[in-house]
Amino acid sequence: MKTKTRGDGPLLLLLHGGGGSVGSYDAVLDILAEQYTVVTYTQREGGPAERADEAARLLDDLGAKSAAVFGSSAGGLVGIELVARHPERVGLVIAHEPPFMSLLPDADEVTRAFLDLVGAPDGALRFLRLTGMLGPVDESVVQAAAANLSFDGREVAAFVNHRTDLGAVRASGVKVVLAAGKAVTGSLPFRSSEAVADALAAPMVIFPGNHFGYAPMPGVNDPAAFARTLLDLLRSQLSR
Repeated sequence: MKTKTRGDGPLLLLLHGGGGSVGSYDAVLDILAEQYTVVTYTQREGGPAERADEAARLLDDLGAKSAAVFGSSAGGLVGIELVARHPERVGLVIAHEPPFMSLLPDADEVTRAFLDLVGAPDGALRFLRLTGMLGPVDESVVQAAAANLSFDGREVAAFVNHRTDLGAVRASGVKVVLAAGKAVTGSLPFRSSEAVADALAAPMVIFPGNHFGYAPMPGVNDPAAFARTLLDLLRSQLSR
């Protein structure tokens, strides 16, 4: 497993989204590491359950008694699955736009749209258009992002079809906070965060930027502002 550790302080585990890697959060690591020991890693292939089990093993290896976890997109879903399967390993999970599409009122239609992307030659482009995760940007930006997006339709389908035991999450006593990007208000990822917050009776916090607010994107994302928002949220939740 490829891991990266930065900083000194309480442990903060970062879970990347689909197609991500150990370097996905590089733009925010220095700021987060001022107050935390920040650990990132490249997740194994597999669905949310397998990845949650892997995260639990990593926390065991790190000697973490009860870690704070931040996950974005698929990583946010993995973080909530981690609470359902291994609640003793975590004290706080912040899930930024996790893809719980099954909770949406138009879940059947949305799920079919995602499944139609499997094997499509233009799957990455259609994925970005469907989700609206980049926010209000020019079509040229969407085209460029699609050309550089690591897109796996089967992985997307596995996450969209997954059903986490939210009853177990509610019963766990672990703090869960939802987050969503201001630049993508009304998008599928934003609506998914709202739906999970409602299902768990959990708070939801608005972060700056789009679905990739932790990554540089001139005119849309400010990774430093994203990192400071996360630090403020961690401080407010962990001091209670």
